[in-house]
Amino acid sequence: MEKSLFLAQKRGHQKTNKNISAKRKFFLNVKVFNIFIVIAICCGGVLYLANINNTATKGFKTKELEEKQAFLKESIKRAEFQTADLQSVQKIKERVNSLNMVAVTRTEYAGTASTVAVK
Repeated sequence: MEKSLFLAQKRGHQKTNKNISAKRKFFLNVKVFNIFIVIAICCGGVLYLANINNTATKGFKTKELEEKQAFLKESIKRAEFQTADLQSVQKIKERVNSLNMVAVTRTEYAGTASTVAVK
Protein backbone atom coordinates (compact mmCIF):
# COMPACT_ATOMS: atom_id res chain seq x y z
CA MET A 1 0.00 0.00 0.00
CA GLU A 2 2.86 2.30 0.63
CA LYS A 3 4.02 1.81 -2.94
CA SER A 4 0.64 2.76 -4.38
CA LEU A 5 0.45 5.77 -2.08
CA PHE A 6 3.96 6.79 -3.11
CA LEU A 7 3.11 6.36 -6.80
CA ALA A 8 -0.10 8.34 -6.37
CA GLN A 9 1.79 11.13 -4.65
CA LYS A 10 4.46 11.06 -7.33
CA ARG A 11 1.88 11.26 -10.13
CA GLY A 12 0.10 14.15 -8.45
CA HIS A 13 3.42 15.92 -7.89
CA GLN A 14 4.34 15.59 -11.59
CA LYS A 15 1.11 17.26 -12.61
CA THR A 16 1.80 20.12 -10.23
CA ASN A 17 5.30 20.54 -11.68
CA LYS A 18 3.85 20.61 -15.19
CA ASN A 19 1.33 23.24 -14.15
CA ILE A 20 4.05 25.33 -12.50
CA SER A 21 6.33 25.12 -15.54
CA ALA A 22 3.40 26.04 -17.84
CA LYS A 23 2.61 29.02 -15.61
CA ARG A 24 6.26 30.06 -15.64
CA LYS A 25 6.38 29.82 -19.44
CA PHE A 26 3.20 31.88 -19.70
CA PHE A 27 4.63 34.43 -17.25
CA LEU A 28 7.86 34.62 -19.27
CA ASN A 29 5.87 35.07 -22.48
CA VAL A 30 3.85 37.91 -20.91
CA LYS A 31 7.03 39.47 -19.56
CA VAL A 32 8.72 39.32 -22.98
CA PHE A 33 5.58 40.74 -24.58
CA ASN A 34 5.48 43.63 -22.09
CA ILE A 35 9.15 44.41 -22.73
CA PHE A 36 8.48 44.36 -26.46
CA ILE A 37 5.53 46.76 -26.02
CA VAL A 38 7.65 49.19 -23.95
CA ILE A 39 10.44 49.13 -26.54
CA ALA A 40 7.91 49.67 -29.35
CA ILE A 41 6.39 52.65 -27.52
CA CYS A 42 9.85 54.18 -26.95
CA CYS A 43 10.78 53.73 -30.62
CA GLY A 44 7.46 55.23 -31.68
CA GLY A 45 8.07 58.24 -29.43
CA VAL A 46 11.54 58.79 -30.87
CA LEU A 47 10.21 58.55 -34.43
CA TYR A 48 7.39 60.98 -33.56
CA LEU A 49 9.85 63.53 -32.16
CA ALA A 50 12.08 63.15 -35.24
CA ASN A 51 9.07 63.73 -37.50
CA ILE A 52 8.00 66.84 -35.54
CA ASN A 53 11.56 68.20 -35.72
CA ASN A 54 11.72 67.56 -39.47
CA THR A 55 8.37 69.30 -40.02
CA ALA A 56 9.44 72.34 -37.99
CA THR A 57 12.70 72.60 -39.93
CA LYS A 58 10.82 72.48 -43.24
CA GLY A 59 8.50 75.21 -41.95
CA PHE A 60 11.44 77.52 -41.26
CA LYS A 61 12.95 76.81 -44.68
CA THR A 62 9.57 77.47 -46.34
CA LYS A 63 9.23 80.80 -44.53
CA GLU A 64 12.75 81.79 -45.58
CA LEU A 65 12.04 80.91 -49.22
CA GLU A 66 8.75 82.84 -49.16
CA GLU A 67 10.58 85.93 -47.89
CA LYS A 68 13.20 85.53 -50.63
CA GLN A 69 10.42 85.15 -53.22
CA ALA A 70 8.74 88.37 -52.03
CA PHE A 71 12.06 90.22 -52.23
CA LEU A 72 12.70 88.94 -55.76
CA LYS A 73 9.19 89.89 -56.91
CA GLU A 74 9.76 93.41 -55.58
CA SER A 75 13.11 93.67 -57.37
CA ILE A 76 11.47 92.44 -60.62
CA LYS A 77 8.84 95.19 -60.30
CA ARG A 78 11.56 97.80 -59.77
CA ALA A 79 13.47 96.52 -62.81
CA GLU A 80 10.31 96.61 -64.96
CA PHE A 81 9.61 100.22 -63.88
CA GLN A 82 13.19 101.18 -64.65
CA THR A 83 12.98 99.49 -68.07
CA ALA A 84 9.72 101.26 -68.87
CA ASP A 85 11.20 104.58 -67.77
CA LEU A 86 14.30 104.14 -69.93
CA GLN A 87 12.20 103.13 -72.95
CA SER A 88 9.91 106.17 -72.72
CA VAL A 89 9.88 108.59 -75.66
CA GLN A 90 11.05 111.48 -73.51
CA LYS A 91 14.18 109.61 -72.32
CA ILE A 92 14.96 108.50 -75.86
CA LYS A 93 14.75 112.09 -77.13
CA GLU A 94 17.08 113.23 -74.33
CA ARG A 95 19.60 110.58 -75.30
CA VAL A 96 19.35 111.46 -79.00
CA ASN A 97 20.30 115.07 -78.22
CA SER A 98 23.09 114.09 -75.83
CA LEU A 99 24.63 111.70 -78.40
CA ASN A 100 24.46 114.30 -81.22
CA MET A 101 22.16 112.18 -83.36
CA VAL A 102 19.92 113.55 -86.06
CA ALA A 103 16.17 113.09 -85.84
CA VAL A 104 14.50 111.16 -88.68
CA THR A 105 12.48 113.40 -91.01
CA ARG A 106 11.42 111.03 -93.74
CA THR A 107 10.79 107.30 -93.39
CA GLU A 108 11.07 104.91 -96.32
CA TYR A 109 9.86 101.34 -96.23
CA ALA A 110 11.16 98.53 -98.43
CA GLY A 111 8.49 97.24 -100.75
CA THR A 112 8.13 93.84 -102.33
CA ALA A 113 7.46 93.84 -106.05
CA SER A 114 7.21 90.08 -106.37
CA THR A 115 5.12 87.55 -104.59
CA VAL A 116 6.58 86.16 -101.39
CA ALA A 117 6.02 82.49 -100.58
CA VAL A 118 4.78 81.70 -97.13
CA LYS A 119 5.17 78.28 -95.65
